Amino acid sequence: MGTYNQDQHILLPSQRDQAEIPTQIRGSWERCIDRYKLEPGRDLLPPRLSDRELQREQTELDSLLHVAEPVFQRLRQVGGNSGYCVLVTNARGVVLRQFIDTQQGEELKEHGMRVGTVWSEELVGTNGLGTCLATGEALTVYAQEHFGRELRRFSCSTAPLISPHGEMIGALDISTYAQGEKQLQGLAQNLVCDSADQIEAAMFRYAFRSAHLLSIVWGREGDPSLSSALIATNDGGTVIGITTPALMLLGVSERAQMIGLGLSELFGVTLEELHREPCRCAGLGDDSHVMWLSCLDSRVLTSPSVTRAEISAKPLSRDPNNPLVQLAGGDHRLARNAEICQRVINRRINVLLQGETGTGKEVWARAIHDSSQRAEKPFVTLNCAAIPESLIESELFGYSAGTFTGGLKGGKVGKIQASHGGTLFLDEIGDMPLALQARLLRVLAEGEITPLGEIKAVPIDLHVITATHRDLKQLIADGGFREDLYYRISGVRVELPALRERADKAELIDRVLDEISEQKIELSDEVRRILTAYEWPGNIRQLKNVLQFALCMSDGERIYPQDLPEEVLSRPLENRAAISNLPDHPPERMVSLGIPARTADEEGERGHLLSTLEANRWVVSRAAKALGISRSTLHRKIKKYSLN
Repeated sequence: MGTYNQDQHILLPSQRDQAEIPTQIRGSWERCIDRYKLEPGRDLLPPRLSDRELQREQTELDSLLHVAEPVFQRLRQVGGNSGYCVLVTNARGVVLRQFIDTQQGEELKEHGMRVGTVWSEELVGTNGLGTCLATGEALTVYAQEHFGRELRRFSCSTAPLISPHGEMIGALDISTYAQGEKQLQGLAQNLVCDSADQIEAAMFRYAFRSAHLLSIVWGREGDPSLSSALIATNDGGTVIGITTPALMLLGVSERAQMIGLGLSELFGVTLEELHREPCRCAGLGDDSHVMWLSCLDSRVLTSPSVTRAEISAKPLSRDPNNPLVQLAGGDHRLARNAEICQRVINRRINVLLQGETGTGKEVWARAIHDSSQRAEKPFVTLNCAAIPESLIESELFGYSAGTFTGGLKGGKVGKIQASHGGTLFLDEIGDMPLALQARLLRVLAEGEITPLGEIKAVPIDLHVITATHRDLKQLIADGGFREDLYYRISGVRVELPALRERADKAELIDRVLDEISEQKIELSDEVRRILTAYEWPGNIRQLKNVLQFALCMSDGERIYPQDLPEEVLSRPLENRAAISNLPDHPPERMVSLGIPARTADEEGERGHLLSTLEANRWVVSRAAKALGISRSTLHRKIKKYSLN
């Protein structure tokens, strides 16, 4: 079986084979012994997740992997003909899919090669999937190279799966029984690497379907539509994405070296020229040994814009799990807003959300991000009204080391740069200083940013969603907002209706109550009437605060008018009478509790605080949240009123 060499910290198959042990395998064994503290030669079978845990893991990648179904079906056919077991995992080593269509495959399944098992190197030792995920490299782990004894009869060839944005999101594995020499597994290794490239290309095409897709092939006769070496650009010919095979063909090690560069700079060709005909871009010798760059789409080069006719052409998705559909609820105006957002969501069009304070503008911005191709990238927020004017520039643009006295020693990455590849949400954009508006306009126009104290600009892949409760057109007329910036940020304008105007107000109240309550609780008929008749000047934010307060004040499974705060009962005035005239209100509560005097005087405040603390079992953090104040403020009031 081999000998354990204490000096080299590795179990060697045999002394004469030591020089043939791949560096990847040797490094893995050293990690297993030194880092994971595993014992060589023991049976190390993969643990298996519960069905609920597995479902959660599968949901994360299904939206990406479903576009590669043709590749998986081809693998399934090859595996069935060759006796292979094909496995697909996520980045944590959890098997999400399996293709086992032979008797030999079923035997492999009995050894843990099945959906739901976890093949991380830390748990199972050196194995194809776990070691590939640990190193990020394609490899074959053959027979005795496995760390665990149970796996030493198998050969596992694995390649990493790369997302459209360059992250390793999982691995693809082809396993079979180890027979003969390791070199005979070359076919399996080539097959798994080629399939992983095809899967990456399928996901890339889908993720960048709204961009311009370019293909690199060897030789003039190569078919661009079959190539996995792909590049995505925006309308200006700037590279915004590139696949791993394209990086390898171009001899580039890092995506960051390509993103943000123009086609003219890279290949000496413009996007317009590529739309007309393929271009020879590199290499030596005759045409059969050089690379050719071709455009895969036939889009007309226009500035990003959308018409009402285009918006109407695509119906609203009714997937109940879609964040925008969930937000739309039963209000027809919001359903229309969701339809517009879905239509333009991946077309690099900036969105302006307008509505009163508390209408859920940030929630809508987050839903737009989560429904887009950028969902896996950062969602970065900045409230322009909440930061002093003297600090907002450094927050937005960042600064280099030594720019400010008292600044962070290593400098600071600004919100714009932090949102690269994702979404930047600028709330209360109407409160942004004029000088900063000019800098933001330049960033949006040029697609690059220069941090404070720096000279060199940094390319930025930026999608901006802005929001305001102010009338920007009036601000423009008053000289408080730049007109050119307004048209940059308002490619699509979405108006969010106030809560009092929503057709689904009653349903929304129930939905918010379900979201914030830890157990099932109902509203009495009179409370429902009061809440639906109330004007809600603070909109959804106020509704949540009111319901949280009522939950704290309620002693049972139903909320009654006396559990509501004074602000709701005082407007409209007739709500006050409801408390003393309730047919469904428990009489014993009316006698024992009465109506708390929630006035502004000290006695009323003391009683209010005491009731809230008791309702929250004196958990200060929960009580402070229910009261809408900070914990430190609540501690001061507890001391002030001698509440114990």
